[in-house]
Amino acid sequence: MFTVGFYKFAPKLLPKIGRICNTRIHLTPNMTHNPNLLKPPEHVSGLTTLNKSLFEKTVTLPCLVIKDVKISSVLPHVKKFLLKLDNFKPVRNISENEAHIYLNPDLVTRWSDLSADTPLLTESNLQMQTCTLTYDNFSLESVLRAVLPPQIEGTSSFTKVGHIVHVNLREHLLPYKDLIGQVLYEKVANCRTVVNKVAIIDNTYRNFNMEVLQGDDDMLTSVKENKCVFEFDFSKVYWNSRLCTEHERIVTMVASGDVVFDVFAGVGPFSVPLAKKKCRVFANDLNPESFKWLNHNLKKNKVASGCCDSYNKDGKDFIMNEVRNLLPGFLNTKKVYILMNLPALAVDFLGCFVGLFDDSELAQEFDAPVVVVYCFAKGENCEQIAKNLLFEKVGWDISDKIIDLFRVRTVSSLKEMMRIRFKLDREILVKSGNQKRKQAPESGDLTAKKCRHGEKQEEDQQRVQSGRSQESETQNQSESGQNGAEKD
Repeated sequence: MFTVGFYKFAPKLLPKIGRICNTRIHLTPNMTHNPNLLKPPEHVSGLTTLNKSLFEKTVTLPCLVIKDVKISSVLPHVKKFLLKLDNFKPVRNISENEAHIYLNPDLVTRWSDLSADTPLLTESNLQMQTCTLTYDNFSLESVLRAVLPPQIEGTSSFTKVGHIVHVNLREHLLPYKDLIGQVLYEKVANCRTVVNKVAIIDNTYRNFNMEVLQGDDDMLTSVKENKCVFEFDFSKVYWNSRLCTEHERIVTMVASGDVVFDVFAGVGPFSVPLAKKKCRVFANDLNPESFKWLNHNLKKNKVASGCCDSYNKDGKDFIMNEVRNLLPGFLNTKKVYILMNLPALAVDFLGCFVGLFDDSELAQEFDAPVVVVYCFAKGENCEQIAKNLLFEKVGWDISDKIIDLFRVRTVSSLKEMMRIRFKLDREILVKSGNQKRKQAPESGDLTAKKCRHGEKQEEDQQRVQSGRSQESETQNQSESGQNGAEKD
């Protein structure tokens, strides 16, 4: 019997060229390539209810028919040409002495496509075989592309959070939501729940309702990241699995023994792994649910006692009290980082650091803490937009204090998530009217206007995780917006 074990090749085995199969249908040099051959049939376009039988499609595929041959002597030469479809076995045992190897018609249309790579075979081994493809053979992407009408924009990308697949469906896709939910449920590995986040705010912390499209109504989930396990209720806190690489960058940047103030800690994607590597962490979040799961995850990951203190406060309150009271004790003794992981709102809290201390409260010279703040920049020049936003919130041009700007990811067209690192030096921290400060861009400046990064639904969602004073909340209700929230 031919088994998957034959994929482990034995190079020293000598091949036996087998007899030609009785089917004498050979590829011709003039065979044309059909780009739609492996796609679902066209008649499924526009379905709103999934009918799997409509996806059945008969296709003719290039196939190597071999007899009385050790398949391990053939596969090394044709492996890159194998037909790879979902739930499709390209190497099939037909009888004790015969096997068929199905090839990708996008790569093989004639013998010459293979001959250079298959010196032990002859053209007569290459034949055409008829196969029936079904719904199970088509990928998630190909099914959704085939079903959704070509004149409308397709479904937005999804994120997977543990067993939960999460989508933000735009209004024009709502008629197809049941079908989309079922396809995702069946095609995404280990998925038990598909949810669509609907823009309805139903409580003080601006949670978005989760509409279950398919599967279990179970929002308690678990995610592994940075050698840690995070557990939480996805319907009550914020988590973005797309940002695991950014989380890793920051965790790697901060050294063991450094001090970290995590102003908007959420369930702990930064705080937990940093505390686990023996940093001294002070983690804060306004949302009681985030605070609860932060503490749960600290225990879950066996963070040593004394490595992380947690707080359930407004971000401004945390800066004006915990940061103010604790920071002087670490200056010139520890490297200090202040993380502000709330792109839609974090820059609005930067003003809290301006004049936070009296002149007598800080040494004349010290190793300046590093602020790591995230923001959204919407416009063509995302770096300049991010800078202008920083200057506007601090109150003057602090270009000389910026360490670097980094484009974390593209959120949408002309909208980037940016990370800014800058030194929080004495000029910012100490109350003084004597410094010569460059004026920040005026609010009427065209570039500054483009910095209105905090779109309303983004703010709404992120208040779940970060916290914002009621006064600041009211101030920003006038900001426009239309897209789904992005915290991390």
